[in-house]
Amino acid sequence: MKKALTQQEIRRRERRKKIRERRIIISLIFFLLIGIAVFGVLLKTKLFPVKNIKADGSSVYSSAEIIAASGITRKTPIMSISQSQVKKLLSKKLPFIETVTVKCSFPDTVQIKVDDAKEYYCFVQKDDYYSVSEKGHILNKYSELPQNVIEVKASSAKLKVGQDLSFGDNQEKETFELITAAIKEKGITLNSIDITNIVHITMKVENKFEVNLGNKANLKEKIAHLAGMIEGIGDRKGKINLDMWSNSDSKGTFIAEN
Repeated sequence: MKKALTQQEIRRRERRKKIRERRIIISLIFFLLIGIAVFGVLLKTKLFPVKNIKADGSSVYSSAEIIAASGITRKTPIMSISQSQVKKLLSKKLPFIETVTVKCSFPDTVQIKVDDAKEYYCFVQKDDYYSVSEKGHILNKYSELPQNVIEVKASSAKLKVGQDLSFGDNQEKETFELITAAIKEKGITLNSIDITNIVHITMKVENKFEVNLGNKANLKEKIAHLAGMIEGIGDRKGKINLDMWSNSDSKGTFIAEN
């Protein structure tokens, strides 16, 4: 005849049973997490290699050049592809590419769609000319000024093909950004700008006006005033001086070309 268990022994057995069950659950969860981690690594390193790569959208670079520069090969696991990384590689190796879209179609096809950048500015540095997109990406280096670009002279501009435009001097950077934004807002055609002397900023606009803006004070207001002067001057060519313009003395002078 079995001896009846005391309440204390029953509770002790139940406690041991719960501990065993908890250990089993923890072990299952641990091995499940390990399995998920291993599967994730396999997805990014071994499983589902790319078999088809397509690229289009550029009139500057061929499909083969874009694919080669993207870093994607026919052995690359499709789950490891990063759009930001592809864009970074293409912008560095193929500077004329401005926008990049990467579409991965499971299980093995990648489509790269790009748009070309256009030469908008040209920064002059000694005897070299660096074309720059409107978004500030440095596209190419020339030995002479290319056509149909805005010539820019800025002493602190940092220029390297394949990188984004930057300035060593914050005043030059702010002046460049302020002027170009204000010019665009007023619908003025900018031909060239010289900000190498921050107290004597000059530019050429509408292919017929040499403009002296003076220092960087009130630049936005000066350009708004300039827009009004251009409309009033009409077809004549000449020099516009806004050097002395201020909120209390908002005047500009125009000297017509002989």
